[in-house]
Amino acid sequence: MSALIIAVIALIAFGLALYPLFRQEPWAFALGARLDSNLENLLSAREATYSAIKDLESDHAQGKLSDVDYQTLRAKYEAKAISILQELDLLETGLAKTPSVTATNGQCAQCGEAFAARDKFCRRCGARLAALCPSCGEPSKVGTKFCARCGTPVSVFQAA
Repeated sequence: MSALIIAVIALIAFGLALYPLFRQEPWAFALGARLDSNLENLLSAREATYSAIKDLESDHAQGKLSDVDYQTLRAKYEAKAISILQELDLLETGLAKTPSVTATNGQCAQCGEAFAARDKFCRRCGARLAALCPSCGEPSKVGTKFCARCGTPVSVFQAA
């Protein structure tokens, strides 16, 4: 009888110890579902670039790199990091480097489907619809009233 009680207590303790490993957090699943491959690639590239800069500084401090090589490589990695951070900022604001739609043709750039001025997403492929400012070429977010770069009213975008 005591062996049975010990076995049950051991099984419960074992289950409690392994429970956190097998449970799925709803927020973790939702976060993973929302991250697209482009964002994941940018985040891993950012971490790799940061790591390369740290390794570069370590190698320079240990005397493995000359000052000229260090400055050259440091400038290269900093430029790469800046471009990655800029792309991440564009993704964070909901815009890609090239907008999904241009206001001049009124068709989705991904699938060619025509869209109405009030549409926010393409009916066929689901791409976010954005317009280019006719003055400066800056893509606009859906729902904005003025260009963020030059201040041109969005009504001018839609009329173009």
